Amino acid sequence: MNKKVSIKTVLKNGGLFIVLIILTFYIIFRNNNMDYIKSAILNINIKYITIGIICSLSFIICEGLNIRRSLRLMEYDIGFFIAIKYAIVGLFFSSITPSASGGQPMQVYYMHKDGIEISHSSLSLLMNLASFQFVTVSMCIIGYIISHKLLSNTLGSIKYLVLLGIILNTSALIFILTAIFSKKFITKLIDLIYFVLSKVKYKKTEELKNTISTQVNEYKEGAVYFKENKFTVMKILLTTIVQITSFHSIPFWIYKGFNLSGYSLITIIMIQAVLYISVSALPLPGAVGVSESGFMIIYKTLFPIKLLSSAMIISRGISFYLLIMISGFIISIIYLINIRGNHYIKVVRKRRGENLDI
Repeated sequence: MNKKVSIKTVLKNGGLFIVLIILTFYIIFRNNNMDYIKSAILNINIKYITIGIICSLSFIICEGLNIRRSLRLMEYDIGFFIAIKYAIVGLFFSSITPSASGGQPMQVYYMHKDGIEISHSSLSLLMNLASFQFVTVSMCIIGYIISHKLLSNTLGSIKYLVLLGIILNTSALIFILTAIFSKKFITKLIDLIYFVLSKVKYKKTEELKNTISTQVNEYKEGAVYFKENKFTVMKILLTTIVQITSFHSIPFWIYKGFNLSGYSLITIIMIQAVLYISVSALPLPGAVGVSESGFMIIYKTLFPIKLLSSAMIISRGISFYLLIMISGFIISIIYLINIRGNHYIKVVRKRRGENLDI
C-alpha cells in the first residue's frame, strides 16, 4: 500500500467527514435553544453516562476478542492489545469512509505488516463480518416485529430505508457466507475476473490470475479451520451478540440519565437495532447526518421534545464521536511510532553501509 495515497485518501475522507458533521449540527440546532440543551446535558445523571461509555468501549473490546479468536484458529498467536489495535483501525477507517469501505482494507494492511497472510486476515475479518451482519439483521427484524406499533407512528418515510437496509445487509451476509464456504463460487469468480481482464487486454492477466489462485487456495485452507472449530465460531457469534446488544443499549442509559421511565431496556435496544440498519443503507462516512436525523425521528415519542436534541448529542457523542476521537488518537500514535522506528532502522543501516533500497 502506498503511504502517500493512503494519507491523501484519509485527508480527503476526513475532510468530507468534518464537513458533514458541521452541516448536520448546523441544520439540526439552528432552531433550538442552545442554552437549554447545554443545561440539560450538564444536569444528566453521570452514573448512566458512565455505563453508556462502558457499553461503547465494549464494542471495540468485543471486536478485538473476535479478531483474536479467528486468527488463533489459523495459528497466529497474537496478544489481546494487538487484536484491539486491529479493531481500532477497522473502527476508525470504517467511520471516515463511505459505506465503511476503508475499514477492512486497512486492517488487512496492518495485519500484513505484522506478518499475517492476506488470505488469512481476509478470512478472519470476513468471518467476523458475517457474524456481525447476522446479528444486526436478526435484531433489526425482531426489533421491527416487537416494536412495530411504536415504530409505525414514528418511522414515516424512514421505513423504506429500513427495508433497504435489511435487503442490503442480508445480501451482504449471503455473499460473505458463500465466499467462505463455497468452492464453486470462488472458482467461478476467478474465471469471471480472468474473462473480464482478458477482454480489456490487461497485460498482467495471467500473473494476476496465478496470484489470486494462490491466495484463494490459502483462503480455502483457512475456511477448513472454521468448519472444524464450530465451538469457536459459536463463541464469536455470542461475543457479537454481547457487542451489538451493549452498543444498542446506549440510548437507554441516556434515557435513564434524564430520569425518564415508561420504556424498557429491550424496547429501546430493538428500536436502536432498526435505526442502525436503516442508516447503514446510505453510503455516508459514519452515517453522519442520517444517524442524527434518524434519532430525532425515531425517538421523538420516547424523549420529551425539549430533551430530544440533548439526548441525540449525548448518544451519538458516546457511541460514535468519542470512539472516533479515541481511535484517531491511538492510530496517530502508532503512525508516529512507526515513522520513528523506520527512521532509526535507516540510520543504523546507513552507518553499517547497507543498501537502503533492499
